[in-house]
Amino acid sequence: MRQKKKAGSLAFFYPLSYSKLVLIFWLFICLSGCEPALEQWPEQRLMDEAQHGNGAAALILAKKREQQGDLQAALNWYQKAVDAGFTNELTALISLKQKRDGFLAAASYLEQHLQQQQSLNAAEADLAADFGLWQYLHNSVQSPIHSNTSCSLTLQPVVQSRAGSSRLKLLLQQWRQDPQFSSLAVCFLPEKRVNSTDLQCSYQPGQRIQCQYQVLMPQVAQGGFNQLLLVAGEGKANYNNGIVQLAESSSYQVFRHEFAHILGFIDEYSLATPVAEAECSSDVIRPNLLTDKTQLDLYLKHWRLEQQDIELHPVDSCINAGKQAYAPVKTMSFMRSHEAEVPGLYFALMQQVLAQPEQIMPVQYFYAYLARQQQDWQSWRILMQLAANQGYPDAKQALQQAEAIPTAP
Repeated sequence: MRQKKKAGSLAFFYPLSYSKLVLIFWLFICLSGCEPALEQWPEQRLMDEAQHGNGAAALILAKKREQQGDLQAALNWYQKAVDAGFTNELTALISLKQKRDGFLAAASYLEQHLQQQQSLNAAEADLAADFGLWQYLHNSVQSPIHSNTSCSLTLQPVVQSRAGSSRLKLLLQQWRQDPQFSSLAVCFLPEKRVNSTDLQCSYQPGQRIQCQYQVLMPQVAQGGFNQLLLVAGEGKANYNNGIVQLAESSSYQVFRHEFAHILGFIDEYSLATPVAEAECSSDVIRPNLLTDKTQLDLYLKHWRLEQQDIELHPVDSCINAGKQAYAPVKTMSFMRSHEAEVPGLYFALMQQVLAQPEQIMPVQYFYAYLARQQQDWQSWRILMQLAANQGYPDAKQALQQAEAIPTAP
């Protein structure tokens, strides 16, 4: 009887204990793991957690704010996530900053972050290159890229970001593959990398690219080249005062067109009124433009051409100055449309210009003018001497005048 009671007691107690154990087990699981996922937390709790260093909570808030279009709040929460150790989110933060405030603002924001780092991880190094913060990277020296002939003209390329550097490489590769331009007596030095936060080239589609060209004064004063080639920023490419300014997305056709301006070629489409009024009243004999038909004899004599070598064709260059200008070729040229071919006559005229490189204004002459504006007479003399050493007549004359007036350059 005592054994039966014991067995019956076990039969009654054991299943009940097992059920209780199962219940206790699931209660424990729920208490420790049934808490809602982080994404389901109330927003106030997320904010409290993020403010106290919870990077995951800050990241959730950042993405929510970005989806809602509150970009400033998103930036703030991304920064909290990065500060909490979510360094992989730095790329998202900088990308959002660029979207909201532009390239230069993002570069400046990134620079402040990198200043606080003792070493860069892979993501930070990539961003430093993308945004042209070269002081944080090891800059490898590249070999110069020369043409197959001696250098009548030497260009110094300058870039402010990895995109500009990549575009430059592509443009120079296309130059080498061009049977016309690659045979010109033109050389390119290795690129110089200048911090984007110093050069500050503009990113305004539809507007001429502008940069803080004064920053390049030390490089220009070192000499060794005639012209600057900047591949930086976005907007309209242009040429002025010895500086070829290309966008980081410029095509080879645009490069070819802007390079021709160095050699005195002028646009064959309508010039802006102030430019047209200045250019179309000048007595400069352009390779590809006659401002009126009365220039014909002077044009032929200057370029050593015969009447049968040319075929005058009206172009719109001087329309805004109230004059009819003429190109010396009838076919569409690359000075009228970037995509058009380079006429044989134009290529021959390019070679003529390069045969007298001393007549091409060197960029040092322009920088001497900038130094004069700052009353920096020492730099003025150094730069003007560099321009004179290249044979530029106006520079020689300026130095002679300076010697004749001891009290002023």
